[in-house]
Amino acid sequence: MLILALVVLTIIVACYWYLVAPLSHWEKRGIPYVKGYPIVGNFFWHAIKKSSMGDELIKLYNAYPEKKCYGIFLFGRPAIFVRDLDITKNVLIKNFENFVDHSDSVFLEGVNPILDRNLLALRGNDWRDMRATLSPAFTGSKMRGMFQLMVDAGEYFVNYFVNEAKKSGGKPLNVELKEIMTRLTNDVIATTAFGIKIDSLRDPNNEFYRMGSKASTISTWRLLLSNFLPHVARFFRISLFPKEAVDYLRKIALETISIRERDNIYRPDMLQLLIEAKNGSLKQTDTNEENNKAFAAVEESKLIQTNKKIHLGEDDLAAQAFLFFLGGFDTVSSALCFAVYELALNPDIQEHLYKENEKILNENNGKLTYDVLNKMKYLDMVMSEALRKWPQAPLLDRICTKTYTVEVEDGKEITLDKGTVLYFPAWALHRNPEYYPNPEKFDPERFSEENKDKINPTTYLPFGAGPRNCIGSRFALMEAKMAIFYMVKYFELIPNEKSMIPPKVTTKSVNTTLEKGFHVALKLR
Repeated sequence: MLILALVVLTIIVACYWYLVAPLSHWEKRGIPYVKGYPIVGNFFWHAIKKSSMGDELIKLYNAYPEKKCYGIFLFGRPAIFVRDLDITKNVLIKNFENFVDHSDSVFLEGVNPILDRNLLALRGNDWRDMRATLSPAFTGSKMRGMFQLMVDAGEYFVNYFVNEAKKSGGKPLNVELKEIMTRLTNDVIATTAFGIKIDSLRDPNNEFYRMGSKASTISTWRLLLSNFLPHVARFFRISLFPKEAVDYLRKIALETISIRERDNIYRPDMLQLLIEAKNGSLKQTDTNEENNKAFAAVEESKLIQTNKKIHLGEDDLAAQAFLFFLGGFDTVSSALCFAVYELALNPDIQEHLYKENEKILNENNGKLTYDVLNKMKYLDMVMSEALRKWPQAPLLDRICTKTYTVEVEDGKEITLDKGTVLYFPAWALHRNPEYYPNPEKFDPERFSEENKDKINPTTYLPFGAGPRNCIGSRFALMEAKMAIFYMVKYFELIPNEKSMIPPKVTTKSVNTTLEKGFHVALKLR
């Protein structure tokens, strides 16, 4: 009986320690906070699949409109929710040295070396050195070099549907955008990052696509385990990403690098840039003209420039290749789906886009090049608005790496201890009518030459901000705009009987996607 009582007492104490005690974290410190629940924190309705992550963020954002920041609980973990734009700018940019790192909510440290060594997961000086080493790989000149590889994949993709439309006698083709766009982005990332030529529409069950789908699908139970019981996840080596898919992509990357180095093969893609980074021959080659970039693209910070040379081992190379894949496969395909879906629901915007693209194309010998794509300003406005309304990273994070003082409300300050996690609700900022009037309306004119200067940069965070922003923003935008160009050039995008109007984000998935899918019809022009 004594042993049984001790076991029961131990269980009760453990449950209290892990489930209840963290919820009093902010109360003990006298910091205003939004009350949470055990395990799920402030995301109860999202955890039981009754509310989307975006809806939960807007509720948190509106919880204390008068306060600049306050405490929340993300899956049981205490964190600071930042509402104020000045604090956001200070943390992400001005006082970056106090907030260098990301939390480990996505890449849990100690589970897999490939996940530990990728740029997004690295911390401190390890991150700084890797970022400085890789940044030359994402300049405008490097994107220019890879553009033709993207175009080849885009033409294969659109020709498939042109032929299918002709076979049907010109009848509109019903498609689900997520299904077809992931196949396009799979083929683009295969050729531009791994040096593999794949046609996923004609070979739908290819192994690269299957493994990519596994790697990019985040399950709720893995997310909860990583955030609520990280010690258990580490012990059993369970990450957000299935080991089979991570190992496969590692094998492909390292085998290809080995063959190229052995046979002295050159190909203008990401793996080539990794080889150059490994050999210390990757140089910054941008010119001012090449810095004529998209509105949503982010600047590379001077804070991380260094002449230090680092050794890239096999795990380093494979880790960056894996990260390139994640960013290029699912994130870009989702952004593309939302952009194309909005064009189908807004035929006047689609027609404007089609006419301007054709005009610019005809003025430039009818050939799509990197420079011609960058001249398509309305296309950039459409993409910028799609990322405003449907940001693919609805929540940004930083960890306090040095003690820092912030103002909660006028006249009241708090000190953030080292290790405190801060969250920035990009989704809520992008949908705040104070910053974007009528935020539910898809309106590319927000980003016109006349209007874009009115946008406070701190309210627009599709790729983050500051030195720790998304290194691949140019690549992602180039890929997405190339795909939209081809879709609109050859097809009129129209809703069909399955289209959800207005679009609604699903509550069933961690990934940002529509409740019933992205159903449209492609009508041959």
